[in-house]
Amino acid sequence: MPQGVTMRKTMLLALAMSAVALLAACSSSGASGLTGKGWQLTAFTEKVPAFQGVVPPADQAKYAITFDPDGTFTGTADCNEIAGTYKTAGSNGITITPGVSTMAMCSEASLGFLFVHSLGTAKTFAIAGEQLTLTLTDDGTMTFAVGAPAASTAPSAGTSAAPAASATAAATTAATAKPTAKPTAKPTTKPTAGPTAKPGASATPAPATGLTGKAWQLTSITEKTPAFQGNVPEAQQANYTIQFQADGTFSAKADCNSAAGTFVTADPSAAAGDLAISVGPMTTVACPDGSLADLFVLGLGNAASYAVANNQLTITLQDQGTLAFK
Repeated sequence: MPQGVTMRKTMLLALAMSAVALLAACSSSGASGLTGKGWQLTAFTEKVPAFQGVVPPADQAKYAITFDPDGTFTGTADCNEIAGTYKTAGSNGITITPGVSTMAMCSEASLGFLFVHSLGTAKTFAIAGEQLTLTLTDDGTMTFAVGAPAASTAPSAGTSAAPAASATAAATTAATAKPTAKPTAKPTTKPTAGPTAKPGASATPAPATGLTGKAWQLTSITEKTPAFQGNVPEAQQANYTIQFQADGTFSAKADCNSAAGTFVTADPSAAAGDLAISVGPMTTVACPDGSLADLFVLGLGNAASYAVANNQLTITLQDQGTLAFK
């Protein structure tokens, strides 16, 4: 073979090997940019359901994640510690799988459930300077800034210990674009008088007048932290339920997860009153995109009062939002 041809083949082979090495280096440097930093949440958006907001600087360290080179991560979700695994693919693909978590009850308006759920729907990442953006499967985003690395001690499976730091003031969000879902009219919070049987007429059962004795199905949500309002499609209302027991406990269904906890009110058989709900143990299955589970649980923990009228329950939240049930 002529020497010139051999030399050209050698040069082409060398160039090809250099290109492969360069691509590998770029891919490696992109993934390595995730590690060794404590990323703190500064803003988030979701499109299904539609909401968005910012995290105040004082609360950003409460929602943090640190990616380790071995494919694991640790972090904080408000007053709880979280851990799990992640995988990168190509130059910017990422899959995050939340694993174990402590189960402390955080403050009423905690974004912990939303934070963990959103991490589990990440599909790509981008790093620009000291900012990380995770794009979610519904094309929403989570934006992070570099802060102190998250705690490196991962919780063990089944741990229910208290959080490393007590919950402080609840994180708040500033609404931007108007949500896409159109809410129904806000239910009245003043119960009307129930029907009474006329003399001589056959008596009919009176509708429920208190919290207990019924499995309530969610029909609409209005929240201000984060900003969201919309109806629950009738076919999905049975996926979001709560049942209050006379002993001060409750059980709930939040889409593909179940939850339990306690509640406090002066008289659960009354038609209206103050209400405080403490969400306790909850399963952590990743529900499909568009699930209202996180917003539902967030609203329950933010309850301030309730009213039952015409067999409908309205829970008013501390931010003056509402959860409406039938």
